Amino acid sequence: MMNLSGNGRREPGRTVSMARGVNQAIVGPRFEQKFGRRPLAPDDPAATINDLIFARMIEPDWSPLHRAFVDKITAKAQARQLCPDLRVAETLSVIPVETIRSVDHLHDMLQPFIGTAAIAKPAHASGAPVFLRDVTSPADLMALHDLAGRDYALVMREMQYRGLPRRIVVETLVPARGAAPPDDYKFHCIHGEPLLCQVDHGRFGEAWSRLFRVPGFAPMDADDGLSPPDGYRLPDPGRLVALTAAARALAAPFDMVRVDLYDGADGLYFGEMTFTPAASLGIAPSAAGCHRETPTHREYSRTLMAAFRRRG
Repeated sequence: MMNLSGNGRREPGRTVSMARGVNQAIVGPRFEQKFGRRPLAPDDPAATINDLIFARMIEPDWSPLHRAFVDKITAKAQARQLCPDLRVAETLSVIPVETIRSVDHLHDMLQPFIGTAAIAKPAHASGAPVFLRDVTSPADLMALHDLAGRDYALVMREMQYRGLPRRIVVETLVPARGAAPPDDYKFHCIHGEPLLCQVDHGRFGEAWSRLFRVPGFAPMDADDGLSPPDGYRLPDPGRLVALTAAARALAAPFDMVRVDLYDGADGLYFGEMTFTPAASLGIAPSAAGCHRETPTHREYSRTLMAAFRRRG
């Protein structure tokens, strides 16, 4: 039988349908499990941002520009075209997945970069990054090897990934001011305008995230129960203005996108463009957690959907 389990594997020689109706039938139950209801059409007055993301991700037709921004290799060139002053991580190597015979072979191919300030990740998927300075054996590359070999469009039917060349990209790390990685600024943009920014601090340690309104960077929800960790503060106003301007430039061609930027030690860096955050299952950060909808999440959704509908 055809494998439609959503894990990205499929039987050799079998064609897996990616029609919209098939996609909805496969991942709709995941949405229903998370939110306790079926996905709504985006034009339904009760639809949330999760419904809009779900409707987008199962749609097979994506523009060449969307797809160029999804691929982590071509995205950097596209970002520099829209925002020339933005820095991008240097590409050190590109490894076509079909050339990798095994995880041990991948370890051999990455040997020149192991122990250095570099990162390896699938260019055609989301997840499984490996900090190569920490790699001690092929076992450390298992998750990367596994995800890189999958058709990521089949995992949660995010169709913008359909048909992308399967490659692993090796990049330099974004320079940080200290031992911790630089903070990630995730701008939620509607019709080209940044409205909210999720700040991710301490991403690979004691992680802390909070949503702020743009451009003033006041907390989106003062009652979200979140307090900044000791020693943390937002960048100075000039830096926030520059981050917001870069996000606006990158979001200009799109009616809905999340623009991820890094505040590096030597400038602002492009991270990625995300058109279907968390494959429609994401919940806004708050002290209440991310398992079910919360008052903070409802405010996040209302903010974005109100802006979307004004131009819809």
